[in-house]
Amino acid sequence: MALHLKIRGIYTTALTKFLLDSGYEIVDPSTEIQERFGLQQTRRLPEILIQDREDLQGVHIFGEAEPLIPLVRLLQERLLDAVLLEFKTGEGSPEELTGEPQESKDLARARLEFAGASKETLDDIRSSVIPTLTRHHRLRIIHPKKLERAEKELWRSPDRKGELEKEIFLEAILFPMRKSGRVRLEHIKPLGKPIRPREGVLLEADERKILIKRFFSQGRYDGLGLPIEEGDYSLTEVQEGAWYVKHAYYSAAGKPKGEYYNINTPVELYPHGARYVDLEVDVIRRGEEEPFIVDRDALAILAKAGRITVGLEKMAVDVAGKLIEGLR
Repeated sequence: MALHLKIRGIYTTALTKFLLDSGYEIVDPSTEIQERFGLQQTRRLPEILIQDREDLQGVHIFGEAEPLIPLVRLLQERLLDAVLLEFKTGEGSPEELTGEPQESKDLARARLEFAGASKETLDDIRSSVIPTLTRHHRLRIIHPKKLERAEKELWRSPDRKGELEKEIFLEAILFPMRKSGRVRLEHIKPLGKPIRPREGVLLEADERKILIKRFFSQGRYDGLGLPIEEGDYSLTEVQEGAWYVKHAYYSAAGKPKGEYYNINTPVELYPHGARYVDLEVDVIRRGEEEPFIVDRDALAILAKAGRITVGLEKMAVDVAGKLIEGLR
C-alpha cells in the first residue's frame, strides 16, 4: 500500500510531481495542487509531513522512522546535493541515517538542505508541470513577488524565457549586491556547529562570478600552515554554479602566499553574496609547491553517516582531482 504524504511550501509542485511518480499518494492537497495534478481532496490522514524549513533552504520531514528513512534516501538519490543536516528520533537524540530501517513507532524528524544542484533539479521537475523560470526556487526565497510577475509574463510570452531570466537575475540578485558593496558567504557545515558567515568587500560582480577582498590581522591560515601577518588579505572568487570557491592569499605587499580551494555544493548567488554547503575536502597550494588534497577522510565520514550520498562524495573527489590536474 502506498504511503500518504502531505506537502506544504515552496517546493510543493516539484516534490508532488516527483513523489507521485515514485509511487506515493498525496493527501490534503491545496486547491492549486488539485488543479495542477487532477487530484481529489481526501480526509485520509498523512503518514509523513513535508514542509518548508523556516529559512526556506530545504524541508523538514516528519513521520515514523521506518517509512521516513527510505523517503529521505529517495530524495537524496534524485537530488544530488540534498544534504541531511539533522535526523532525530522521537526521543530527540540525533542519529545517523545508516543501515537498514528498523521497525519503529517513534516520530522522527529529518532536516534537509536543498543546495544548488537540488534546486536546479526541482526547477526542472516543476517545469514539466507548469512554465518555470531558471532559479525558480531560489527566487521564491529572494523575491517571490518579482518571480510571480515574471512567470505570469512567461505564461503570456514563452519565447521571452531567456530574456526574463536575465532580467530577474539582475534585478533581484546582482543589482542589490552591487549596491551594497559588502557581501557574505554562507558556508554551511553538514556536521558540527555553524560557522560565522565570511564577510568581505565586493570588488567585481557579474552574472557568472563575484570577487571579494578580505583582510586579516592574526592567527593562521587553515590548510596552508602559515601564520597570518599584518596587512595580509585574500581575494575570493565565487562562481555561480561552481563546485568550489577559490581563496588566494597575499601579503601586504601583494606577494602570493598560497591558494585554498574549498570543495562545496554548486554555489548559489544571492543579494547578500553566496551560499553553499561545505563538502569538507579541499585543495591546497602553497606558493609554487605542488597542490595537494586535504580532509578526504572527513568527506568519507559525511557519506558514511548518511549526510550525503556516495554519488555526491564521488563528485567532490572528482572536482578535487580535476583541480589538482589543472594547477600542475
